[in-house]
Amino acid sequence: MDGERPEPNGPSMSNLAVPIPGRIASQIPSYAAIGVLGYFVDATITYCCAKYLGMSPEFARPPGFIVATIVNFTLNRAITFRHADAPLLRAFLRYWLVAGAGLAVNYAVYSACVFASPLVGVPVTPGVLPLFVAAGSGVAMAVTFVGFRWFAFRA
Repeated sequence: MDGERPEPNGPSMSNLAVPIPGRIASQIPSYAAIGVLGYFVDATITYCCAKYLGMSPEFARPPGFIVATIVNFTLNRAITFRHADAPLLRAFLRYWLVAGAGLAVNYAVYSACVFASPLVGVPVTPGVLPLFVAAGSGVAMAVTFVGFRWFAFRA
């Protein structure tokens, strides 16, 4: 046996080809916190556009999404995915691709809420729109984390 002693509990973790989830474990809370901040940016702008600018719920949403995406990219690059070595421009462009897919999911859920709300007796008002933004954001969050981690911030 060439002087090697077998490990008493099987092979060590360093010998396994399975990635250790330590970095993911630290990324999820920061991603979620940044996502909550992005939600507040998005919901606040959506609310203000609907209430103070008189925009329809459908048109009140894109400005909030755009600003929230820029804020989230900046914070996720600096905090959540700070170890990524992807060049800034490439990461930004990829981030927008993933965010676009996330927006499609997010906006579909948001629009479904706007559509279904009157059917269940809840009028669509500026005050209820943040709840619809939260529903869309929650569903899209899982989709975008995967895309950001394994595509946008990858070199």
